[in-house]
Amino acid sequence: MLLGEDVSFAINESNSFKVECGELGKRVSRLLELLSDLLITTAPTPLYLRPINCMVAKLKGHFEAARRIVCNCKHRNLIWRLFASRIAAEFEELFHVLDAFIGEMEWVVRLYESQTRGGCLKTVDRMSPTVSVWSCIATVEMGSSLDDRIEAVNHLASLVRHKHDYKHIIVEEGGVDSLMKLLKENCSLVAHIAAANTLCLLANEDNEGTIMKEMVSTFIKSLSKTSPISKQTQAADLVASIAERNPESKQHDLIRENIIWQLVILLSSEQSTLELKISCSNALWKLAQGSVSNCRTLTETKGMLCLAKLVAKEQGELRYNCIMIIKEITSIAESDDGFRRSAFTSSSPAAKAVVDELLRVIKELDATKLRVPAIKSIGSLARSFSAKQSRVIGPLVARLGNTDQDVAMEAAIALKNFVSTGNYLCSEHSKSIIEFEGVPLLMKLLNSGDKSTHPHVLALICYLAQHDSNSNVLIKAGALTALQTIHPKVITEYRELETLVPHTISKLQSYLTVEQQQTESSTGIKQFFTKQSKAVVATIGGRLKLLYKGLTVYIPRLVKKS
Repeated sequence: MLLGEDVSFAINESNSFKVECGELGKRVSRLLELLSDLLITTAPTPLYLRPINCMVAKLKGHFEAARRIVCNCKHRNLIWRLFASRIAAEFEELFHVLDAFIGEMEWVVRLYESQTRGGCLKTVDRMSPTVSVWSCIATVEMGSSLDDRIEAVNHLASLVRHKHDYKHIIVEEGGVDSLMKLLKENCSLVAHIAAANTLCLLANEDNEGTIMKEMVSTFIKSLSKTSPISKQTQAADLVASIAERNPESKQHDLIRENIIWQLVILLSSEQSTLELKISCSNALWKLAQGSVSNCRTLTETKGMLCLAKLVAKEQGELRYNCIMIIKEITSIAESDDGFRRSAFTSSSPAAKAVVDELLRVIKELDATKLRVPAIKSIGSLARSFSAKQSRVIGPLVARLGNTDQDVAMEAAIALKNFVSTGNYLCSEHSKSIIEFEGVPLLMKLLNSGDKSTHPHVLALICYLAQHDSNSNVLIKAGALTALQTIHPKVITEYRELETLVPHTISKLQSYLTVEQQQTESSTGIKQFFTKQSKAVVATIGGRLKLLYKGLTVYIPRLVKKS
């Protein structure tokens, strides 16, 4: 304020550039007025002070520049004449800077007026990047309504997605602290989700550890046994939202080491309400999706046994979420040999319990929503089952005849995992499919099922045909004809079938040719022996007749002599 008054005094003392000094005086007066308004507005309550500090620092620099220029206007001498053009240019440049700064000052004053907090977001895009960020952060801190604050948080996220440079500006201007405050407030889940997701966007190499540590600390506190159930439920929902929208954040060590086990504890607790268990299971589902480390942690925290028990005794959304968690774990196991061997060993009680429940769902529950992920899970574990565990094959074969085409198709895909060349027990498993009368059901699917099932059924038939012992059954069921008829329609869309089907057709045709040749050879041999037998019989018959005639003559003579 004092510096501004000094500039005004210098303007009154000037002897040249009277017009320019007059214009400058108007601008200085306006800035002093805005500064006074800003100080009055911000006096009553503690506020977001970053814009004030920055604007005051800038204003000081502008006033110092103005005083320097005005001081050159005190005298009209030879030196003044030499530099007159430069001074005029400096005035023009200063006017341009001050006009822009007045606009920013007016905007900042509006930020701190209670009746307009939040309303300035509508035109924030017209301001400079820094002022835009200030507007959003100030609204997050001081917004007159929660909806305005949520809108400001979402706008910060939008700025970061639009331009990466905003991430640095938001961090520098104190946005992280403001978002953390909102995250810790006792407010709506929507506000917490918005704050958490924006914090995840702001995380970088420099501040990721700090941000995640603060967030996880907040989650742990909310998920603890001492927290109210409503707060635990909200925290679980928040974790689910972060895991779903920020795949990189859910892989963080702090999430894996601290949050997963806490969710498993709440999920398995008898004191937890159904709503809380549903929220915890949903969070674990989202955390497990596509994450080897999180799935491994789940299996190491007795999570598998907990899931098996819940699938066995619960209903509705909770049972569905638990099955989906299992599906994610088994999907990871399918692609990660090490994880599969450690989590799904034949001696593991947890693995056995999970498999038993999956098979029960497949056999007993007439619900596509549950059967499909259960079948997927068994298919993903195909390489974990020994040849003796044919009990898993039977239910899958039975589902080939399911009236729901999604279930039937999923069963075909799962069985394909058992008999594909990547499974070293493919021969034994293929025999089990044949023994469980799987071929007639496959042929029925080809002839009357949905066309979307055809590629998977064809592939399964082809893998079954790789073993000579199955060829006769397949040919008798009409598999060769079906392959020849259907494969041209689907082979162009599925690269897996490009070589597999022609090879299988050739293999079955060769088998059929050999069978026919063997049949013809057997028939020729039979005819030869028949002819030879007839000739021998005829010869023997003729000789017996001669013998008979001889005896009829000789015997009477012997009688007479005697």
